[in-house]
Amino acid sequence: MNIMTWDKQQNDFFEIVLNTVQEGITIIDKDLRIKFQNRVITQLYGGSLVGNHCYQAFRGRQQPCEDCKIIDVLKDGQERRLIRDISLPNGKTLLVELISAALKDEAGNIIGAVEVARDVTEQKKAEALLNKTLLEQNEVLRHLNRELSDAAGYVRTVLPPPITSGPLQIDWRFVPSASLAGDSFGYHWIDDDHLAIYLLDVSGHGWGAALLSVSVINVLRSQALPDTDFHRPDQVLFALNNTFPAEMHNDLFFTMWYGVYAANSHQLAYASGGHPPALFFTGPPSKPMQLKQLQTSNFIMGGQADVEFQWKIQDLSRPARLYVFSDGVYDITQRDGSIWGLSAFLAYSAQSFHMDRPNLDSLLKHTRTIAQKEAFEDDLTILEIVF
Repeated sequence: MNIMTWDKQQNDFFEIVLNTVQEGITIIDKDLRIKFQNRVITQLYGGSLVGNHCYQAFRGRQQPCEDCKIIDVLKDGQERRLIRDISLPNGKTLLVELISAALKDEAGNIIGAVEVARDVTEQKKAEALLNKTLLEQNEVLRHLNRELSDAAGYVRTVLPPPITSGPLQIDWRFVPSASLAGDSFGYHWIDDDHLAIYLLDVSGHGWGAALLSVSVINVLRSQALPDTDFHRPDQVLFALNNTFPAEMHNDLFFTMWYGVYAANSHQLAYASGGHPPALFFTGPPSKPMQLKQLQTSNFIMGGQADVEFQWKIQDLSRPARLYVFSDGVYDITQRDGSIWGLSAFLAYSAQSFHMDRPNLDSLLKHTRTIAQKEAFEDDLTILEIVF
Protein backbone atom coordinates (compact mmCIF):
# COMPACT_ATOMS: atom_id res chain seq x y z
CA MET A 1 0.00 0.00 0.00
CA ASN A 2 1.33 3.46 -0.88
CA ILE A 3 1.98 5.32 2.37
CA MET A 4 1.35 8.60 0.57
CA THR A 5 -2.27 7.58 -0.22
CA TRP A 6 -3.49 5.94 2.97
CA ASP A 7 -7.18 6.41 3.79
CA LYS A 8 -8.22 8.89 6.45
CA GLN A 9 -8.42 6.40 9.34
CA GLN A 10 -4.93 5.12 8.65
CA ASN A 11 -3.67 8.62 8.09
CA ASP A 12 -5.08 9.82 11.41
CA PHE A 13 -3.38 6.96 13.23
CA PHE A 14 -0.18 7.69 11.33
CA GLU A 15 -0.23 11.35 12.38
CA ILE A 16 -0.96 10.53 16.03
CA VAL A 17 2.08 8.26 16.19
CA LEU A 18 4.46 10.72 14.52
CA ASN A 19 3.19 13.62 16.63
CA THR A 20 4.10 11.84 19.87
CA VAL A 21 7.85 11.69 19.16
CA GLN A 22 10.29 14.40 20.24
CA GLU A 23 12.07 14.69 16.89
CA GLY A 24 10.93 16.68 13.91
CA ILE A 25 9.68 14.44 11.08
CA THR A 26 9.03 15.45 7.50
CA ILE A 27 7.88 13.31 4.56
CA ILE A 28 9.03 14.52 1.14
CA ASP A 29 7.97 13.22 -2.28
CA LYS A 30 10.18 12.61 -5.29
CA ASP A 31 9.66 16.20 -6.45
CA LEU A 32 11.13 17.40 -3.13
CA ARG A 33 7.76 18.74 -1.95
CA ILE A 34 6.77 18.38 1.67
CA LYS A 35 3.82 16.00 2.03
CA PHE A 36 3.69 15.78 5.80
CA GLN A 37 5.20 17.43 8.86
CA ASN A 38 4.68 16.46 12.49
CA ARG A 39 3.92 18.66 15.47
CA VAL A 40 7.56 19.44 16.21
CA ILE A 41 8.20 20.87 12.72
CA THR A 42 4.98 22.90 12.90
CA GLN A 43 6.05 24.43 16.23
CA LEU A 44 9.58 25.19 15.05
CA TYR A 45 8.48 26.91 11.81
CA GLY A 46 5.28 28.49 13.13
CA GLY A 47 2.89 26.83 10.70
CA SER A 48 2.44 24.35 7.91
CA LEU A 49 5.08 23.87 5.23
CA VAL A 50 3.15 21.16 3.38
CA GLY A 51 3.18 21.70 -0.38
CA ASN A 52 6.40 23.71 -0.39
CA HIS A 53 9.66 22.46 -1.70
CA CYS A 54 11.92 21.39 1.17
CA TYR A 55 14.83 23.52 -0.03
CA GLN A 56 12.60 26.60 -0.10
CA ALA A 57 10.86 25.91 3.19
CA PHE A 58 13.95 25.00 5.17
CA ARG A 59 16.79 26.84 3.44
CA GLY A 60 15.06 29.75 1.66
CA ARG A 61 16.52 28.68 -1.68
CA GLN A 62 14.96 28.73 -5.14
CA GLN A 63 16.88 25.68 -6.33
CA PRO A 64 17.72 22.37 -4.63
CA CYS A 65 20.76 22.50 -2.37
CA GLU A 66 24.08 21.40 -3.88
CA ASP A 67 24.67 19.06 -0.92
CA CYS A 68 21.10 17.78 -0.70
CA LYS A 69 21.04 14.36 0.95
CA ILE A 70 17.36 13.82 0.10
CA ILE A 71 18.23 13.72 -3.62
CA ASP A 72 20.90 11.11 -2.92
CA VAL A 73 18.44 9.03 -0.89
CA LEU A 74 15.83 9.23 -3.65
CA LYS A 75 18.42 7.98 -6.13
CA ASP A 76 19.96 5.01 -4.31
CA GLY A 77 17.70 4.38 -1.32
CA GLN A 78 20.66 4.54 1.11
CA GLU A 79 20.22 6.26 4.48
CA ARG A 80 22.12 9.51 4.99
CA ARG A 81 23.13 11.31 8.20
CA LEU A 82 24.62 14.74 8.75
CA ILE A 83 24.70 17.55 11.29
CA ARG A 84 23.77 21.02 10.11
CA ASP A 85 22.90 24.47 11.41
CA ILE A 86 19.23 25.27 10.84
CA SER A 87 17.96 28.87 10.91
CA LEU A 88 14.38 29.21 12.18
CA PRO A 89 11.90 32.00 11.31
CA ASN A 90 12.23 33.42 14.84
CA GLY A 91 15.94 34.07 14.22
CA LYS A 92 17.11 31.20 16.39
CA THR A 93 19.72 28.80 15.04
CA LEU A 94 19.74 25.15 16.02
CA LEU A 95 22.36 22.47 15.48
CA VAL A 96 20.38 19.55 14.10
CA GLU A 97 21.21 15.97 13.24
CA LEU A 98 19.36 15.02 10.06
CA ILE A 99 18.61 11.39 9.21
CA SER A 100 17.17 10.79 5.75
CA ALA A 101 15.76 7.45 4.61
CA ALA A 102 13.82 6.25 1.56
CA LEU A 103 10.08 5.46 1.49
CA LYS A 104 9.09 2.59 -0.81
CA ASP A 105 5.87 1.16 -2.10
CA GLU A 106 4.83 -2.49 -1.94
CA ALA A 107 6.82 -3.19 -5.10
CA GLY A 108 10.00 -1.73 -3.58
CA ASN A 109 9.99 1.42 -5.68
CA ILE A 110 11.23 4.63 -4.04
CA ILE A 111 8.29 7.01 -3.76
CA GLY A 112 9.71 9.58 -1.37
CA ALA A 113 11.82 10.11 1.68
CA VAL A 114 11.39 10.67 5.39
CA GLU A 115 13.68 13.08 7.20
CA VAL A 116 14.10 13.01 10.97
CA ALA A 117 15.54 16.13 12.62
CA ARG A 118 16.94 15.84 16.11
CA ASP A 119 18.03 18.95 17.98
CA VAL A 120 21.58 18.34 19.21
CA THR A 121 22.38 21.94 20.12
CA GLU A 122 22.56 21.41 23.88
CA GLN A 123 24.23 18.03 23.45
CA LYS A 124 26.99 19.55 21.32
CA LYS A 125 27.37 22.44 23.75
CA ALA A 126 27.73 19.91 26.55
CA GLU A 127 30.24 17.91 24.51
CA ALA A 128 32.21 21.05 23.73
CA LEU A 129 32.19 22.02 27.40
CA LEU A 130 33.23 18.50 28.36
CA ASN A 131 36.05 18.53 25.81
CA LYS A 132 37.17 21.93 27.07
CA THR A 133 37.07 20.66 30.65
CA LEU A 134 39.00 17.53 29.69
CA LEU A 135 41.62 19.60 27.90
CA GLU A 136 41.96 21.84 30.95
CA GLN A 137 42.18 18.82 33.24
CA ASN A 138 44.78 17.23 30.98
CA GLU A 139 46.83 20.40 31.14
CA VAL A 140 46.54 20.40 34.93
CA LEU A 141 47.59 16.76 35.02
CA ARG A 142 50.55 17.47 32.75
CA HIS A 143 51.53 20.33 35.03
CA LEU A 144 51.21 18.11 38.10
CA ASN A 145 53.19 15.35 36.45
CA ARG A 146 55.95 17.84 35.64
CA GLU A 147 55.95 18.97 39.26
CA LEU A 148 55.96 15.38 40.51
CA SER A 149 58.84 14.60 38.18
CA ASP A 150 60.70 17.63 39.52
CA ALA A 151 59.95 16.53 43.07
CA ALA A 152 61.15 12.99 42.38
CA GLY A 153 64.30 14.47 40.89
CA TYR A 154 64.81 16.57 44.01
CA VAL A 155 64.39 13.50 46.22
CA ARG A 156 67.16 11.84 44.24
CA THR A 157 69.49 14.79 44.77
CA VAL A 158 69.59 14.14 48.52
CA LEU A 159 70.61 10.50 48.03
CA PRO A 160 74.35 9.89 48.48
CA PRO A 161 76.49 8.35 45.74
CA PRO A 162 77.61 4.74 46.18
CA ILE A 163 80.95 4.03 47.84
CA THR A 164 82.76 1.77 45.39
CA SER A 165 86.25 1.37 46.85
CA GLY A 166 87.94 0.81 50.20
CA PRO A 167 87.34 -1.60 53.09
CA LEU A 168 83.71 -0.45 53.34
CA GLN A 169 81.57 -0.25 50.22
CA ILE A 170 77.95 0.79 49.87
CA ASP A 171 75.60 0.32 46.94
CA TRP A 172 71.87 0.84 46.70
CA ARG A 173 68.80 0.51 44.51
CA PHE A 174 65.97 3.03 44.67
CA VAL A 175 62.96 2.34 42.43
CA PRO A 176 60.24 4.95 43.04
CA SER A 177 56.63 3.85 42.79
CA ALA A 178 54.25 5.20 40.15
CA SER A 179 53.31 8.03 42.53
CA LEU A 180 55.56 10.21 44.64
CA ALA A 181 56.18 8.36 47.89
CA GLY A 182 58.20 8.69 51.07
CA ASP A 183 61.27 6.45 51.03
CA SER A 184 64.63 8.09 51.58
CA PHE A 185 68.03 7.14 52.94
CA GLY A 186 71.56 8.32 53.52
CA TYR A 187 74.95 7.65 55.08
CA HIS A 188 77.73 9.97 56.16
CA TRP A 189 80.79 10.00 58.40
CA ILE A 190 79.98 11.52 61.78
CA ASP A 191 83.71 11.69 62.46
CA ASP A 192 86.81 9.85 61.24
CA ASP A 193 85.77 6.61 62.94
CA HIS A 194 81.96 6.51 62.81
CA LEU A 195 79.68 6.11 59.80
CA ALA A 196 75.94 6.74 60.18
CA ILE A 197 73.61 4.63 57.99
CA TYR A 198 69.87 5.34 57.90
CA LEU A 199 66.73 4.61 55.91
CA LEU A 200 63.19 5.83 56.52
CA ASP A 201 59.76 5.21 55.02
CA VAL A 202 56.99 7.80 55.43
CA SER A 203 53.38 6.61 55.45
CA GLY A 204 51.29 7.54 52.45
CA HIS A 205 52.21 8.99 49.07
CA GLY A 206 52.38 12.38 47.41
CA TRP A 207 54.04 15.70 48.13
CA GLY A 208 53.55 15.54 51.88
CA ALA A 209 55.26 12.16 52.29
CA ALA A 210 58.16 13.13 50.01
CA LEU A 211 58.75 16.49 51.70
CA LEU A 212 58.68 14.96 55.19
CA SER A 213 61.12 12.26 54.07
CA VAL A 214 63.56 14.79 52.62
CA SER A 215 63.22 17.00 55.71
CA VAL A 216 64.23 14.14 58.01
CA ILE A 217 67.18 13.23 55.79
CA ASN A 218 68.42 16.83 55.74
CA VAL A 219 68.18 17.04 59.53
CA LEU A 220 70.24 13.87 59.87
CA ARG A 221 72.80 14.87 57.28
CA SER A 222 73.34 18.27 58.88
CA GLN A 223 73.14 16.79 62.40
CA ALA A 224 70.63 19.51 63.29
CA LEU A 225 69.02 17.82 66.30
CA PRO A 226 69.84 19.66 69.54
CA ASP A 227 71.15 17.80 72.57
CA THR A 228 71.60 14.61 70.53
CA ASP A 229 74.61 12.32 70.36
CA PHE A 230 74.53 11.07 66.76
CA HIS A 231 76.71 8.10 67.79
CA ARG A 232 73.72 6.83 69.82
CA PRO A 233 70.87 5.46 67.66
CA ASP A 234 68.41 5.60 70.57
CA GLN A 235 69.02 9.33 71.07
CA VAL A 236 68.67 10.03 67.33
CA LEU A 237 65.31 8.23 67.10
CA PHE A 238 64.11 9.91 70.31
CA ALA A 239 64.93 13.37 68.94
CA LEU A 240 63.41 12.66 65.51
CA ASN A 241 60.25 11.32 67.10
CA ASN A 242 59.77 14.54 69.07
CA THR A 243 60.82 16.82 66.21
CA PHE A 244 58.42 15.35 63.64
CA PRO A 245 55.15 14.50 65.46
CA ALA A 246 52.47 13.18 63.13
CA GLU A 247 49.85 15.72 64.24
CA MET A 248 52.15 18.52 63.03
CA HIS A 249 52.73 16.86 59.64
CA ASN A 250 49.27 16.06 58.30
CA ASP A 251 49.09 12.87 60.39
CA LEU A 252 52.07 11.36 58.58
CA PHE A 253 54.36 9.09 60.58
CA PHE A 254 57.44 7.22 59.44
CA THR A 255 59.43 4.10 60.21
CA MET A 256 63.18 4.17 60.42
CA TRP A 257 66.35 2.14 60.78
CA TYR A 258 69.45 3.99 62.03
CA GLY A 259 72.87 2.48 62.59
CA VAL A 260 76.37 3.71 63.42
CA TYR A 261 79.39 1.70 62.30
CA ALA A 262 82.58 2.12 64.38
CA ALA A 263 85.50 1.32 62.09
CA ASN A 264 88.13 0.87 64.82
CA SER A 265 86.09 -1.45 67.05
CA HIS A 266 84.22 -3.17 64.18
CA GLN A 267 80.90 -2.71 65.92
CA LEU A 268 77.51 -1.61 64.66
CA ALA A 269 75.15 0.23 67.01
CA TYR A 270 71.59 0.29 65.72
CA ALA A 271 67.95 1.02 66.52
CA SER A 272 64.75 0.78 64.52
CA GLY A 273 61.36 2.39 64.98
CA GLY A 274 58.58 0.30 63.46
CA HIS A 275 60.88 -0.59 60.57
CA PRO A 276 61.67 -3.97 58.95
CA PRO A 277 64.81 -5.66 60.29
CA ALA A 278 68.14 -5.11 58.60
CA LEU A 279 69.73 -8.35 57.39
CA PHE A 280 73.27 -9.07 58.56
CA PHE A 281 75.18 -11.81 56.72
CA THR A 282 78.54 -13.15 57.90
CA GLY A 283 80.78 -16.08 57.04
CA PRO A 284 83.50 -16.99 54.54
CA PRO A 285 82.44 -17.40 50.90
CA SER A 286 83.15 -21.14 50.97
CA LYS A 287 80.69 -21.83 53.79
CA PRO A 288 76.98 -21.20 54.34
CA MET A 289 76.31 -17.64 55.41
CA GLN A 290 74.99 -16.85 58.84
CA LEU A 291 71.96 -14.56 58.80
CA LYS A 292 70.90 -12.34 61.66
CA GLN A 293 68.04 -9.87 61.74
CA LEU A 294 68.96 -6.51 63.29
CA GLN A 295 65.85 -4.90 64.74
CA THR A 296 64.66 -3.28 67.97
CA SER A 297 61.12 -3.29 69.32
CA ASN A 298 60.44 0.42 69.12
CA PHE A 299 57.33 2.40 68.20
CA ILE A 300 56.84 4.18 64.87
CA MET A 301 58.31 7.65 64.52
CA GLY A 302 55.98 10.57 65.17
CA GLY A 303 53.32 8.43 66.78
CA GLN A 304 53.79 9.35 70.45
CA ALA A 305 55.95 11.98 72.13
CA ASP A 306 58.74 11.31 74.64
CA VAL A 307 58.82 7.53 74.29
CA GLU A 308 62.13 5.85 75.04
CA PHE A 309 63.93 3.94 72.27
CA GLN A 310 66.01 0.80 72.69
CA TRP A 311 69.27 0.21 70.85
CA LYS A 312 71.67 -2.68 70.36
CA ILE A 313 75.28 -3.35 69.36
CA GLN A 314 76.39 -5.98 66.87
CA ASP A 315 80.01 -7.13 66.56
CA LEU A 316 81.12 -7.31 62.94
CA SER A 317 83.37 -10.16 61.88
CA ARG A 318 84.61 -9.74 58.35
CA PRO A 319 83.67 -10.45 55.64
CA ALA A 320 80.09 -9.34 56.25
CA ARG A 321 77.19 -7.77 54.36
CA LEU A 322 74.40 -5.63 55.73
CA TYR A 323 71.10 -4.98 53.94
CA VAL A 324 68.83 -2.13 55.04
CA PHE A 325 65.55 -1.80 53.18
CA SER A 326 61.97 -0.53 53.18
CA ASP A 327 58.87 -2.71 53.08
CA GLY A 328 58.53 -1.96 49.36
CA VAL A 329 61.17 -4.66 48.79
CA TYR A 330 58.79 -7.41 49.86
CA ASP A 331 55.31 -5.85 49.95
CA ILE A 332 54.78 -6.80 46.31
CA THR A 333 51.59 -8.11 44.73
CA GLN A 334 52.25 -11.33 42.84
CA ARG A 335 50.46 -12.52 39.72
CA ASP A 336 47.93 -14.51 41.75
CA GLY A 337 47.04 -11.42 43.82
CA SER A 338 48.85 -12.53 46.98
CA ILE A 339 51.58 -10.50 48.69
CA TRP A 340 55.12 -11.84 48.49
CA GLY A 341 55.78 -10.79 52.10
CA LEU A 342 58.67 -10.48 54.53
CA SER A 343 58.97 -14.21 55.27
CA ALA A 344 59.31 -15.06 51.58
CA PHE A 345 61.87 -12.27 51.13
CA LEU A 346 63.91 -13.56 54.08
CA ALA A 347 63.82 -17.08 52.69
CA TYR A 348 64.88 -15.83 49.25
CA SER A 349 67.73 -13.78 50.75
CA ALA A 350 69.05 -16.67 52.84
CA GLN A 351 69.06 -18.94 49.81
CA SER A 352 70.10 -16.56 47.02
CA PHE A 353 72.39 -13.89 48.48
CA HIS A 354 76.13 -14.47 48.06
CA MET A 355 78.98 -13.16 50.17
CA ASP A 356 81.47 -12.77 47.30
CA ARG A 357 79.40 -10.78 44.79
CA PRO A 358 76.73 -8.03 44.66
CA ASN A 359 73.13 -9.15 45.12
CA LEU A 360 71.02 -6.08 44.41
CA ASP A 361 70.49 -6.53 40.68
CA SER A 362 69.49 -10.16 41.06
CA LEU A 363 67.03 -9.18 43.79
CA LEU A 364 65.52 -6.43 41.64
CA LYS A 365 65.19 -8.82 38.71
CA HIS A 366 63.47 -11.36 40.96
CA THR A 367 60.96 -8.84 42.35
CA ARG A 368 60.04 -7.69 38.84
CA THR A 369 59.58 -11.29 37.80
CA ILE A 370 57.14 -12.06 40.59
CA ALA A 371 55.32 -8.74 40.12
CA GLN A 372 55.30 -8.98 36.31
CA LYS A 373 55.74 -5.21 35.94
CA GLU A 374 58.41 -2.53 35.96
CA ALA A 375 56.67 -0.05 38.30
CA PHE A 376 55.83 -1.00 41.87
CA GLU A 377 52.97 0.05 44.13
CA ASP A 378 55.41 1.36 46.73
CA ASP A 379 58.97 2.65 46.65
CA LEU A 380 61.50 -0.18 46.52
CA THR A 381 64.62 0.85 48.43
CA ILE A 382 67.52 -1.30 49.62
CA LEU A 383 71.11 -0.59 50.70
CA GLU A 384 73.94 -3.12 50.49
CA ILE A 385 76.87 -2.42 52.85
CA VAL A 386 79.93 -4.62 52.37
CA PHE A 387 82.47 -4.86 55.21
